[in-house]
Amino acid sequence: MKNKKYYILLLMISLLFSWSFTLAGDNAKKINKLNWSEKNYTVLNNFVNDYGIGGKFYNADQKPYVLLDWDQTCAHFDCEEATMRYQLVNLRFKMSIDHFKGLLKDEINGVTKLNEEYNNIALKDINEDLVTEYTFLYNNYVGLKGKMTLEEIQKTPQYNDFIAKVAFLYDGYCSTSGIGAAYGYPWVLYLFADMTIDEVKDLAKEAIKYELGNKISKQKWNTPEGFETKAGSISYSYKTGLRVLPEMQNLIAAFTNNGIEVFLVTASYKHVVEVFSGVDNFGYNVPSDHVIGMELAVKDGLIQPHYKEGWVQTQEQGKVEAVNMKIKKELGKNYDPIFSAADSDGDFEMSTQFPGMKLTLIWNRVKGGNIGSISKKAVEQANETAPRFILQGRDENYGMAIPASESILIGKTSPQLVK
Repeated sequence: MKNKKYYILLLMISLLFSWSFTLAGDNAKKINKLNWSEKNYTVLNNFVNDYGIGGKFYNADQKPYVLLDWDQTCAHFDCEEATMRYQLVNLRFKMSIDHFKGLLKDEINGVTKLNEEYNNIALKDINEDLVTEYTFLYNNYVGLKGKMTLEEIQKTPQYNDFIAKVAFLYDGYCSTSGIGAAYGYPWVLYLFADMTIDEVKDLAKEAIKYELGNKISKQKWNTPEGFETKAGSISYSYKTGLRVLPEMQNLIAAFTNNGIEVFLVTASYKHVVEVFSGVDNFGYNVPSDHVIGMELAVKDGLIQPHYKEGWVQTQEQGKVEAVNMKIKKELGKNYDPIFSAADSDGDFEMSTQFPGMKLTLIWNRVKGGNIGSISKKAVEQANETAPRFILQGRDENYGMAIPASESILIGKTSPQLVK
């Protein structure tokens, strides 16, 4: 019965891909209704008509371009974090024990422990646990230097403590004041150390396919009971069930086929997003040279456990800097983007600091902060024919857009508009 349900799910996903490929095909010039709200459907079609080839604002000498965030904007949920979990579960590591140990700092920007939400755990304690456990895994797992199969190693307390604590530490970094996403976002990418870029792409493709087949749900990893460690027991919670968004596939195709150039600007690793967004992969068809994201140092063909020198972190203000460096300077498009698509605070600057930008689409995650402030502006502008911001709803329980500005968050049944 379980196998039957699994194959039915795979068939449904296959049909969804076929449907979304058709909607986002090479000849798509009009935005299809799909599950856009009536307001957004009208605004977006008018926008493409006005700024695309033949439109009243189209300038062939300054080909218009747009900026799209990726995770939670072009796709439902986060492909980078899905790849991290898949890497952990399947122990897809290449780095030496010394390289792994070098990733763990007992003090970061003067901070020595995670915040209260993460049990005030001392960094030195969780680091000691992780080094001990990675050493065990490295010396015993057949995929590294040992002889135990994946199935055998997965039964050990060291494995189960390790995968939960790596994910927990990443979340803790991002949430702890003084450390934050500026440290956590690139840190999780350093787990790719000693791999080639092609190996990371293969890993990402496996992870994305796996996650697309997963049921959308809230999940939890707990450390093993009775296993004594320095940091003690922890629990890591996450959402599973990555999904494509046909609305964004079709929007990308409509932009492209109307002479509007599409760039993805993501806080994820460039080469992970390239797999999901790439030509002939999952229906988005964005060329790899139009993906702007986090990048790591590479030496002798191998990824190094540190950030690429001279390149900005592509989050918050760094997204603006990346656009200025890559698009305006390197590509010679010394004029502003006309549109952005966003979902979080990390996209706020990219969506507000270019004076020439005409429209921002916000996928509604019912957030506060900076993204919440422009979400409220979208609500205020709901009756305007040419608003600066529009808000699009979705149902996180199904991983799909809904024809409204409100969203239904995972585990909830009632729609919410703003926080």
